[in-house]
Amino acid sequence: MHRATPLNSSFRAYSAGGARSVVDKVDDTKLMQEMGGNFMANETRQEIEAAQNYGFTSVVFDAEKDSNGKVLASAECFMSFIGGNRSFPAAGPMDDRRHRMFKLERGDTAMFRGRGDKQQFHMTDGGGFWSAPQNKTVRMQLVPEDSESNASQQQGGGSSGGGASAHQLAASGSSGGSGQQGQQKRGQEAIYKKGQDSHRYVDITKDSTTASGTNVHLKADDKNTYVHVADSKDVWLGAEKGKGSFDKVATLSGPCVNTYGKIG
Repeated sequence: MHRATPLNSSFRAYSAGGARSVVDKVDDTKLMQEMGGNFMANETRQEIEAAQNYGFTSVVFDAEKDSNGKVLASAECFMSFIGGNRSFPAAGPMDDRRHRMFKLERGDTAMFRGRGDKQQFHMTDGGGFWSAPQNKTVRMQLVPEDSESNASQQQGGGSSGGGASAHQLAASGSSGGSGQQGQQKRGQEAIYKKGQDSHRYVDITKDSTTASGTNVHLKADDKNTYVHVADSKDVWLGAEKGKGSFDKVATLSGPCVNTYGKIG
């Protein structure tokens, strides 16, 4: 039974309780994101695991410091000490007063980047809005790759009878893995740059709105195509290529080379 003197109670609360932490910087190169920060005065820690929600991830901006290295402004989080052990901290969700998107209506959800970037994906009661400033590009694209299996184990690797514990997976993830664990595929990197040269995309810039693909269709609310840029590099007006009778569009200077209009 623990002693209940004021000193012992205070020490247990200090040791086992959580703590508020500023976030100095984040290391997102690890399979489990890690952060470093300051808890109480003169209590600085590094390489603290910071779990992310599956399907969502973020990297906060580094702290702003003065010439002596003192943190002036930064993201923040709440720290838990696993098993009440002060030497085993785990970071909770991070937020940043410098950049947080606030004053939303009840029920709203949003994703955003830094306040200066002005990039937001905001779902409201009036609809969903993907917004960006005019000097950025808003782009939806297909990268020139096919999807793969989500199974972590590569072909040829075995599987342990009882399965690995969370502690074993953590040890494997932090060290890169070896042996059987080394046979596993872990993590994924951003792929948006692989689509920069793709011809399958829709994007919006301040100068143009572009739809590009093997076949590009403009449709009306009846779901029928009225402009079709075909894989043959021809333009078909009035309907999809092959869905009606067409002839070359005539101009005062003669028929168009690659533009056809629907007849009737």
